Amino acid sequence: MTIPSWGRPVYPPAESGPLALGAVGLLLWIVAVSRADFSKMGDFGLVTVLGWPYFVGLILVVVGFTWEMNRHRSSDHRMIMLTLVLMVFIFGTSSAVAPIASLGDSWLHAGYVQFFLQHGHTLSNYDARFSWPGGFSLGAILVAFAGQANALGFLRWFPLFIEMCYLAPVLVIARFSGVSRRTAWLGVALFYASNWIYQDYFSPQALNYLFMLVVIATVLAYMRPRLDVPRSRVMREFQKRLTSLSNRVHFVRPPVDEPSNAQSPIVARTLYGLTGLVCFASAISHQLTPYAIVLALSAAFVTHRLGRPELVVLTALFAVGWLSLGAADFWTGHLTTIFGSVGNISSTIGSNVTQRLNGSTSHRVVVESRILITGSLYFLAGIGVLIRRPPTRTLETLAAAPFLLVLAQNYGGEALLRVTLYGLPFTALLAASAIMPNRTAFAKRLVARLQISRSTRRAARLATVTVIVFVFSLATFFVRGGNDAYESFSLGELAAVNYVYDHVKTGQTIGMVIPYLPLGQRDIGSVHYFPAAEAGIAPTLENLRREFLKIRPDFIILSASQRAWGTIIAGYPPDWESRLRIYLTGSRYQMVAQWSTATVLKSVGP
Repeated sequence: MTIPSWGRPVYPPAESGPLALGAVGLLLWIVAVSRADFSKMGDFGLVTVLGWPYFVGLILVVVGFTWEMNRHRSSDHRMIMLTLVLMVFIFGTSSAVAPIASLGDSWLHAGYVQFFLQHGHTLSNYDARFSWPGGFSLGAILVAFAGQANALGFLRWFPLFIEMCYLAPVLVIARFSGVSRRTAWLGVALFYASNWIYQDYFSPQALNYLFMLVVIATVLAYMRPRLDVPRSRVMREFQKRLTSLSNRVHFVRPPVDEPSNAQSPIVARTLYGLTGLVCFASAISHQLTPYAIVLALSAAFVTHRLGRPELVVLTALFAVGWLSLGAADFWTGHLTTIFGSVGNISSTIGSNVTQRLNGSTSHRVVVESRILITGSLYFLAGIGVLIRRPPTRTLETLAAAPFLLVLAQNYGGEALLRVTLYGLPFTALLAASAIMPNRTAFAKRLVARLQISRSTRRAARLATVTVIVFVFSLATFFVRGGNDAYESFSLGELAAVNYVYDHVKTGQTIGMVIPYLPLGQRDIGSVHYFPAAEAGIAPTLENLRREFLKIRPDFIILSASQRAWGTIIAGYPPDWESRLRIYLTGSRYQMVAQWSTATVLKSVGP
């Protein structure tokens, strides 16, 4: 997919100021991450180990971006380079500071890929994710193609890599969304600066989000309906009056600033076929994204940006068909899991918002900051909806359509997170329209009436955009790294996990307080895992002890990440891990290996 140029030629760099700021900012980022001490991370996560070079560098990059964006002859190439540097600050810092990949699920997904490499098929009745094996099988193909023994080498930098992959379709969406060039670039910046939803780790949902962006970008760019001119004079007059009426209500109008779809039938059929193939790949790879694609395609069809409904029907058939046939192991006996929360909005909001506002003060600050970021973005988007006068309301319908998913599923307490993510490109463009509306908008006319000079307007616009992008970027970085105290892992914890894998036998059980460990990358299906607590439930220390002695796992791993979870989320005392270890060693467990951040206990009796 080619990067759009918005119809402007690319001029040679008349001045290197913006790129110079970006380069200096990147050098400061390198200094910041090289000085960061992962072992000294506090309750607020990643932000506690970074010094002033990071924040000064971020300011320079944002200033360079807004400077280039507001130049009369700005270059798309320079804008792309500055956007990539901004991505490095937001999404690459954790990968650079942490010694190994964060998030236990990424290690577990590497284990699923390893199972495909070794066996070539799914593992029935083991995990619901095996019922959607497309992403794991693709991962196995890539691992084999790269000549690697496993997928562990992909984990650490995958978030930054996949976010960079999102850039091309997001640029196409911005280009063909009907907003101005500067508004489009600001929308792209806000898309990344407000993407705190940590769904870009090594996972099927990260891949399927790319599928969704590619499908929508293709529809907006190449599947616009042809504007046929009626031959009859009566029909021409009728269409003229109908268009005039539609222009008055400002709802659905054919694009007037873009050419109609003039693709040949062969090209059109090829695009439909390739897009349908991507939709099929999504249907067999993820539980929720195919339905989000169906809603997005329906929104495009309703607002006349998709000329024919076949793609909507085909994608819906793929999603429902795979759920009915390919994912039979998942829904057999678990229909209440799928349909139990239909229409129960209060339960969905409670599991998505209320239950997350717990734990220590630092954790509540992080969660409340996430809500504030999302609320601020939607507030700006609401202003953009009110003041902009577009040729079509496709952006509004694409931003609102994912909310229908909340009525159907709470998705394990993550439905609102996914809905926000699915609508984020369009919400960001609407928010950008509030800051930099097009020339027909009310705000422009108001500025003209106030008789503000051009230089003053330019300076005010530059300052406003700089502050907004910087605040969103800094807040997003803060909340994305806010859980790193217990979701990122040390080399000692990885050594403890590998020690257990080297000594555990088939059929034995590995226990831990909570699965915040680099665990699951080996022996899928041959060993069992026992977490004494769940992510959203914090039992008392006495109940933890009882659970361990009740199940009596063969190995127990205690680690720094679990200790941080206990103090930040569960509210345990600072020495709770050592007290639990002493209790277990007095209950027929013995310490068999120890590192500065991890301890391995082994059962020595019944």
